[in-house]
Amino acid sequence: MSKFKIPSNATRGDKPSTREEFVSGAALVQSQAGTRPPKPVRLNLDLDPEVHKQLKMRAVENGMTIAQLVRGLIAQEIG
Repeated sequence: MSKFKIPSNATRGDKPSTREEFVSGAALVQSQAGTRPPKPVRLNLDLDPEVHKQLKMRAVENGMTIAQLVRGLIAQEIG
């Protein structure tokens, strides 16, 4: 089995009992197990070119990258 795949419940023979257990299991791959700190999770999404342009302009106006801007917006929304 690849170290980058999470074993399915059928392979492991168990099911997560709580929402938190499910989310934490989905967020990590076997290569992250152990004492190393968790790796960031990459998010990919498609944007309309005009929205991307506006996002880029807003980021530049604020002296940051699109990634920094989006991370801040996500933190503001869920934080």
